[in-house]
Amino acid sequence: MDIGASFYAGCEIPFDQFLSMCNDLGMSYVEIQTEHPYTPSEMNRKRVNEVMELADTYSLNIILHGPLFDTNLSSLKENIRRASVVFTQECVELASRLNANLLVVHAGSFPGDLPNSLMNKARDQLHSSLSELTKVAMNSGVTIGVENKQKSEDRELVLYPDEHLEVVEAFRDQGVRAVLDIGHAHTANGELANYTHLLNDLIIELHLHDNNGISDDHLPLGAGSIDFESFFEAVRSIGFAGPAILELKSRSDLESSVRFLRKNGILRKR
Repeated sequence: MDIGASFYAGCEIPFDQFLSMCNDLGMSYVEIQTEHPYTPSEMNRKRVNEVMELADTYSLNIILHGPLFDTNLSSLKENIRRASVVFTQECVELASRLNANLLVVHAGSFPGDLPNSLMNKARDQLHSSLSELTKVAMNSGVTIGVENKQKSEDRELVLYPDEHLEVVEAFRDQGVRAVLDIGHAHTANGELANYTHLLNDLIIELHLHDNNGISDDHLPLGAGSIDFESFFEAVRSIGFAGPAILELKSRSDLESSVRFLRKNGILRKR
């Protein structure tokens, strides 16, 4: 598969040096989070051109990751849900401007102290949000990739494999696909081989990092308790060919994880 790395808010490596590092490590992708200073309102034409030129210099394809903070596509408060949709639509448009054909989105969360009887309402809100987003995405040539989330105090709308499949299947014809984050799935006791087979050809991207099944630690590959051998076997069996994005905290973590992928015969040579 082709691999890449996530450039995240607060990354200590300057963007140009980060792309150079990705190139040195044999990567094909960079995934940029739409947090400061890469929110749509901050990305004028000049900055978009600068990012595209840098990515082209290092032969990297751009993927855009939608907002991590301050939005909730499943919010029971309609004004907040609507504002979340508007911001995410702006991210779709930014992805199009960057020639990024994939925008990763989080489905949203449900407050843990609300009664479970309201979960169906939250699911309805999510479906309304995706219906609005897909209209813009299809017109812009951008695929929406819905990512599963980690276990936390609040209840994520896409936490378990059946929830992931249900949401993506409902919008398959509108071009929505699945982003499988294996670290997140591991915190929810997800059996990754089965998860992979369940989603099968709906998977458009993988997020790779490790943990010990308790919290979302974003450890380098092999430093936690994820069974990568069975996961990689499942990935091969469904014919998945990338991209796979490493979501890690440091250059050394990226370097050790690339070595891990090479050792397991996963990394495609550029």
